Amino acid sequence: MAIATTNKSEIYLNIGTLPSFAELEDELMYQLSNLSSYPPGTLVRIDIGEQRLTSKQVREVEDMLLDHGFYLQDLMSNGPPESEGDKEADEHPFDHMPYYNDTVMICRHLRSGQKLFSEGNVVILGDVNPGAEVIAGGNILVMGSLRGLVHAGAFGDETAVVSAYRMNPTQLRIANHITRPPDGENVDVSIPEVARIRTDKVVIEKLKL
Repeated sequence: MAIATTNKSEIYLNIGTLPSFAELEDELMYQLSNLSSYPPGTLVRIDIGEQRLTSKQVREVEDMLLDHGFYLQDLMSNGPPESEGDKEADEHPFDHMPYYNDTVMICRHLRSGQKLFSEGNVVILGDVNPGAEVIAGGNILVMGSLRGLVHAGAFGDETAVVSAYRMNPTQLRIANHITRPPDGENVDVSIPEVARIRTDKVVIEKLKL
């Protein structure tokens, strides 16, 4: 196990000799517990040698660092590149979202006739009722029932996503792609879902966290 530090704002960890992700996690946790002298916000570069982590495993590493106040700057691997099948299996809908400086948070329900617009992201801690409209240049997250009209990526961003705890919109648009439930169909959804563009059309999937 080798540790090289460049300065007080960056840490380099070499844990590439460990054969499994579980052992890598254990070693990383041990090393982080011994780095309490570094201030919150310190950047960490990790060399994992021949290992190749899935997107979920990378997020777990990031969470471990965040628990100690650190941020992942780089994850270095000499392992074989992912195949296209591996990438699709490991891909998370939030992996390729662009960064937006502006995020609007609304802590209430949106009633019929109410309209909300943001050049960045929109987070709604409530329901979007039928007749309400939400338009965002970035992503839209509804921590409740989505039953109104939403338009994410309004300026043409096809990587934007729409996520809701209960997804049943009257119309959902991402960039220039539109989807709506069939006429007369009553959709009863009780699990979080995410909508995004796949192969030039809007698809709605179970949200995997």
